[in-house]
Amino acid sequence: MIEFLNVSKYFGRHKALDEVTIRIEDGATIGIVGPNGAGKTTLIRLLCGILNPSEGQILIGGKDLQKNSSEIKKIIGYLPEEPNLYERPTAGELLEYFGLLYGVPKDKINQKIDELLDLVGLSDRKDWAVSSFSKGMRQRLAISRALIHDPKIIVFDEPTMGLDPLTSKKIREFITTLKKEKTIILCTHYMYEAEQLCDKIAIIDKGKIKAYDTVQNLKDAYIKEKTFRIGLKEMKEELLNKISLTKNLRIEKIGKDYIILKTKSYKDLKYILEEEITYFEDLTPSLEEVFIKLVGSKND
Repeated sequence: MIEFLNVSKYFGRHKALDEVTIRIEDGATIGIVGPNGAGKTTLIRLLCGILNPSEGQILIGGKDLQKNSSEIKKIIGYLPEEPNLYERPTAGELLEYFGLLYGVPKDKINQKIDELLDLVGLSDRKDWAVSSFSKGMRQRLAISRALIHDPKIIVFDEPTMGLDPLTSKKIREFITTLKKEKTIILCTHYMYEAEQLCDKIAIIDKGKIKAYDTVQNLKDAYIKEKTFRIGLKEMKEELLNKISLTKNLRIEKIGKDYIILKTKSYKDLKYILEEEITYFEDLTPSLEEVFIKLVGSKND
């Protein structure tokens, strides 16, 4: 388990993190989202041991990170927003260099390199110089570098920022393959990415954790009504009258062969779903709407 206990971080007089308390279970995938300057990068640099807290304590596996920094860093893999890979070596040479730095046994390192390059789709580029790689290829290679020592905890800082849609999709799919095997902390600006990949989301603003919960619980807490479009094989007057008399249901629109409804609970739709429906579409606002409710008005 990772525990931030009343952690604050100052840079001069500026308080970048303000009494952050958060617990991350082993094997969980956690999203850290927030506006620019909210404290996201400070939080993950503290977790990686790059910075030390000004106040509070960080525990990993019950051990104090500051007091056991060298030991704990061995179980953390970090992908910074800008990987800054060495240009001259080949992909294989780069991974070998970092593998040896992390203490990967010499008799196992070549096999590990081949496995990782295959995992990120670069097995045919092992002997290519890093200087010849595109931005997307460099990002995938940097992921391999972060995994070379088989860490238990992986920290991704904006892993798809500035990448084309296809490469971004591949990286998200790769992160999905790591879920449950590793504890993953994903710092991202993309709400849909956090919603798709993460078990829980921490929304941070001005150094404070504004909310920390599952996506569904955040939606339930901050979006009071759910919206659905339901296609009906037959638009029955009897059904419409029953809906209009149901306390927690509200008809937003009636189309030729569909209705759009607002409700506070899925349970209220039970008798409607017993009808002959042709499709069911959830139009409930996304995590982005929760984010805007919590921090949007203060950062416009």
